[in-house]
Amino acid sequence: MASSKATSAARSGPSGLTRVYLWAYNTLNFLAWGSCLAYTASLLPPHVLTNTLPKVFHLTFNPLLLATQSLALLEVVHSVVGIVRAPFMTTAMQVASRILLVWGIMAPFGGEIIGGRNTQLGDYAYLGCVTAWGITEVIRYGFFSITLSGNSVPSWWTWLRYNTFYILYPIGISSECMLIYQALGPAGEINPLFRYALIAILAIYVPGSYILYTHMIAQRRKVLRGKKRAD
Repeated sequence: MASSKATSAARSGPSGLTRVYLWAYNTLNFLAWGSCLAYTASLLPPHVLTNTLPKVFHLTFNPLLLATQSLALLEVVHSVVGIVRAPFMTTAMQVASRILLVWGIMAPFGGEIIGGRNTQLGDYAYLGCVTAWGITEVIRYGFFSITLSGNSVPSWWTWLRYNTFYILYPIGISSECMLIYQALGPAGEINPLFRYALIAILAIYVPGSYILYTHMIAQRRKVLRGKKRAD
């Protein structure tokens, strides 16, 4: 029964070269995020024991920047051209928020609010982002990769896909907001307008994140209701 459902889903989804491309894209992201997450986790015990936690940022930021977040820009392209069914606005908001954090906060202020001489709040916020983003994306890209391969997704993976979001999203958002807040001071030293821009972003970010959170919860419940009816 599960096999026939997977086949039916495969037929209703993308086909031909589009399907191959999406499978390759999702598999590449799954491996990239998985490697980044595993590498970060492997660094934590020795650096926590030696009180050198800030070094984790310098060792993991380039993989995060190059192998993961930059690839996320293609998510918006996929939505625009219609090769995936993800809503454009939801996709754009998610990608834009992470690009802001990686390119607008972590890159210019690495070594200052994160990865400094001593462990500070920004180091924990950075790890919160990597953890929340990493686990979420490993589950999500792995789910799509298995689906596009024509195989049936294990029930436990499906459960993770639709339930870990409730915990990981708040962790990710709170960590992102903390990093933006920590960046206000150094941003003002570069240019007062930069600081004002970050304040404006924070003013929009918090309520916007809540709206997006409730919207995505509604989407997940709708999907789960559809799955129950299909069963």
